[in-house]
Amino acid sequence: MIPLEKFRMGYVILYKNDNSFFGNAIVKKQLSAGFSFRDAQVTHTEISGGEKHAINISPPISKLIDITLAHKGRYAYLLRYKNEEYEKALRYKVAYFSAALCSNKPYDIGGVLSFLSFLAKWVKQDNRLYFCSEGGLTAFQMVFAGLLGIEPGECMPAHYFNEVFELVWEGIIK
Repeated sequence: MIPLEKFRMGYVILYKNDNSFFGNAIVKKQLSAGFSFRDAQVTHTEISGGEKHAINISPPISKLIDITLAHKGRYAYLLRYKNEEYEKALRYKVAYFSAALCSNKPYDIGGVLSFLSFLAKWVKQDNRLYFCSEGGLTAFQMVFAGLLGIEPGECMPAHYFNEVFELVWEGIIK
């Protein structure tokens, strides 16, 4: 069993590549952006709703999921933002904004396609929709303006591996 008590509202869950077509493309894009091999292997981001729940921003529509069912067998990293106010109370706002901004909205396929390829010139991102790392950073920046120093639309899953987030747990979701 995974230690569900460590999965707190507002924490970040990163998932390792599942060798899907899009997963492999995201790894390639992150490697070309200069991320380390280990960091580039992370291809999906979610904001934890606490214990086994998370907001899953993925095709076809964003939704609340049970991570023990939706991601069973996947390798995951659980991170928390290193900020005292976040840990005391503001992580709840991050989780709230993630849920409010993303629940039951279509996934931003155009944004991901433009992010992954040369199609960027022709495929435009819909600023009303999100892809996973963008949605997570948008929720964080609503509470902590300017976090990571990039725009949410530029955020890749590997961006969460940095000095402002710390590892709480890693392992296989069972």
